[in-house]
Amino acid sequence: MARSKSTMFTDTMIRKLKTETAKYTRSDGNGFTIRVLPSGVKVWLYLYSLDGKRWEMSFGTYPQVSLEEARDQFESARKKVKAGVNPLAVPEPVVEVPKHDLTFDELAREYIANNVEGQLVDISVYGIKRILLGTGKPGNLDDFKTWRSRKVASITPEDAAKLVKDVSARSAAAARNLIRTARPMFSYALARGMIQTNPFILGSVKSFLSKPVQVRLVPGVRSRTFSEDEIKHFWKELSRASGSAEIRNALRLILLTGQRPGEVLGLHSDEIDGNWWTLPKERTKARYDKNRMDHKVFLVPEALALIGDKKGYIFESRVKKRGGGAVELRPISTNALGHVVLVNNYLGLPPWGPHDLRRTCRTFMSDIDGISASAAEAILNHAREGTKKNYDHHRYLRQIETALTLWRDKLVEVIGGPLVPELPDNVIPIRRKETVAK
Repeated sequence: MARSKSTMFTDTMIRKLKTETAKYTRSDGNGFTIRVLPSGVKVWLYLYSLDGKRWEMSFGTYPQVSLEEARDQFESARKKVKAGVNPLAVPEPVVEVPKHDLTFDELAREYIANNVEGQLVDISVYGIKRILLGTGKPGNLDDFKTWRSRKVASITPEDAAKLVKDVSARSAAAARNLIRTARPMFSYALARGMIQTNPFILGSVKSFLSKPVQVRLVPGVRSRTFSEDEIKHFWKELSRASGSAEIRNALRLILLTGQRPGEVLGLHSDEIDGNWWTLPKERTKARYDKNRMDHKVFLVPEALALIGDKKGYIFESRVKKRGGGAVELRPISTNALGHVVLVNNYLGLPPWGPHDLRRTCRTFMSDIDGISASAAEAILNHAREGTKKNYDHHRYLRQIETALTLWRDKLVEVIGGPLVPELPDNVIPIRRKETVAK
């Protein structure tokens, strides 16, 4: 049973909250609460009573939701409770009257408000808004600029094809993103009787395009992996590349652990215990899967050396808040990784991106004796397919440790020396704390 203690919250205090065998809570005495789970996840809550019942409202997990953000949400919800309004109450369903005269801009704003905001992760919401509404900044591209005041009922597949053709001349990827974003919005309009057909159904669009343009709209298979010579070149040249040491170490850690770039950049010191990194489910692609758990990654000595003993975000960025001089600590953005790769001309290699390092790790594991496909997939935290997801609930921790150690040994062999200069190439993994993997 959770135990609660009244306290004043600070970032330092929250970071120092230790995990225990049972969950427990800390509260400020007004209902603003943080719950610490045995897994190490820290959840923001508002505990309140209304109409003779106790309610529990979640604001997300720390540090993904900062103390300041959680407090703002708490204060907003608390005002409603004081006014006798339950912030968790389900509103009465609104019966929508079909609209047949919306402009493209009006449809985009309604679609985003009803089907995007609050339902997708922030970066996806930002991407959809950028494409459908534009950024509003002078000089920035707005592919739908000439459609803003057009009635959506007047837009035909031929209009869509002409727009796609123009955009594909600039970038095939941008044209694919445009179709992928606009199609569900027009499906939303179709279901509500605003239009008779969806102009972005790919089959209809292609009928107006030449074969070369159609080919450009088919995404290629993501197959870029490094060869052994490219790995050696990458590791050597990265030391001389421009950019911060944090970004260079993050790129090395992606290759060494096989984790996603965004997951590596969000690494926090609280997630590390000895040689194990526990990646909270909320920071992974599995965050919406109720059957998935926190992901564990074994850290070889070189990985620990790259991480160091820094407290807080390992790959930290200091961002000034709007309208003031206050500075907020956040993880470095994934765009920063790609920018460093680009300005360094891909380190002299054929074009590649940070995610290709993860693909390289997985590809090489298939050729290393002693690493099973199940262990390699467990390291990448891929969802299990077929009957495995129902019957195989093994965590593969021992196999993950073995596989990542063997992959580290392969990297030492490929690079021809120690991965981190201050560590000998024959170092034996030693835990910084006594930790038992089960």
